[in-house]
Amino acid sequence: MIYIILVLVFLIIFIYLRFRKQQQNLIEAKEKYKSIVEDLGENFFAYRMDADFNFVYFSKNMENILGTPPEDVLGKNFDNMLEWTGDSIEIGAKSLDAYYQGKQTTDLTMMSFIHPISKEERFIRVADHAVHDSSGNLLWIEGILEDITSRINAEKALQQKKLEFEKLATTDILTDVYNRYSIMKQIEEEINRIKRKEEFLSLIMYDFDHFKNVNDNFGHDVGDYVLKETTKVISGVIREIDKIGRYGGEEFLILLPFSNLSNALEVAERIRDAVASHHFKDVGHITISLGVVEYKKDESRKSLLKRVDEKMYESKHSGRNKISS
Repeated sequence: MIYIILVLVFLIIFIYLRFRKQQQNLIEAKEKYKSIVEDLGENFFAYRMDADFNFVYFSKNMENILGTPPEDVLGKNFDNMLEWTGDSIEIGAKSLDAYYQGKQTTDLTMMSFIHPISKEERFIRVADHAVHDSSGNLLWIEGILEDITSRINAEKALQQKKLEFEKLATTDILTDVYNRYSIMKQIEEEINRIKRKEEFLSLIMYDFDHFKNVNDNFGHDVGDYVLKETTKVISGVIREIDKIGRYGGEEFLILLPFSNLSNALEVAERIRDAVASHHFKDVGHITISLGVVEYKKDESRKSLLKRVDEKMYESKHSGRNKISS
């Protein structure tokens, strides 16, 4: 009997010590986990949600990133935690619904929100996972969130710079229309397109009449103004798909996709009339001479330009403020 009692006492002590050891290991593991997540870095924080998608834990950097202290968020549901922007609510809800159905996603999800203090739009990247019991019931969701606002803003700034550089490379700096290289490229692309589809394409060239008098009498600044103002006037007459480019000096090209010669002549007349009737400050009225041609099957760009140039000079030599085709 004594032997049995001693064995039982030994077992109880063994079980108790093992339980204490497991508790200690659990405490140490929790402390280690907490230490890791608390030291993720200034752009990271960890979180946990219960099965109802209410937040029950945040690491210390949460307020630095979200601008909201934990006590204002703990217990709140995901969708009313912050003022989310874009499709963040839908993205988050879809991910949570998948977890609730026992599915596991591994994608890094980007979301955005309005910062409560700065009122700027912030961007975060979320990596989380769900914990289920043996029956597949959702227990909780935990994950790590990274503030990627600086990276997103840098990418946006880089993209904006890229667009600015592209515009500088393709645009005439004075008139803000296509430069010579770009309008030549546009013509070549349109020729290649209609070769495949056998559609209409026409080209207008215009030049200013007696433009030297404008520079001589009013100065080059006024001359520049006239060039810019004229492209604005013409832009208000043509279609959005039509393209204006500065060919050189005071000569400009207007590319008219899907337009035959008859259509192009109508456009040219509207352009001629709009410019002639426009009042330019200091100068008064000016006129332009125009040439109009329709693309011929299998014609080269060089041939097309030569023909429209000849027609434009025909207008000049026959009295100016005219259209030749």
